[in-house]
Amino acid sequence: MLKEMATVATECIKHPQTRSIWSPEIGKYVCSKYNGAEPITRQGGSYSEPATINRKLPNIGDQFKMIFLTAAIGTLLFIIICVGVTLAIGKEPPPLTEKIIISLFDLAKIGFGAIVGLLGGFVSRAKEEQSKAAGTGR
Repeated sequence: MLKEMATVATECIKHPQTRSIWSPEIGKYVCSKYNGAEPITRQGGSYSEPATINRKLPNIGDQFKMIFLTAAIGTLLFIIICVGVTLAIGKEPPPLTEKIIISLFDLAKIGFGAIVGLLGGFVSRAKEEQSKAAGTGR
């Protein structure tokens, strides 16, 4: 499951503004844009999904990518601010500054939880749909 989560995260970071379609034959996301209703691969050729879909991962919409990247950038921003303020203050920060640093770190932890939750839910949904399609019902 971690490998699938990393695959989705990588695709969201590499191609943030376009929809991505999973290709079971190649084993990776292949499409980045649509020409009308026909998906176009990154190499420029057209792509059509096979009649029997045996997907390991679902397609990634641009809305999901936007939400994922917003959470990732926000988390990174809070971590950078937290580390920067800690380094700037030194060993003995005033109590108010220490509370601000702790609050910023809490926001970074919440962001990390949001990222893991987004990716985990996305991959879990794919596994559930795959098991339903296989007839296991689990």
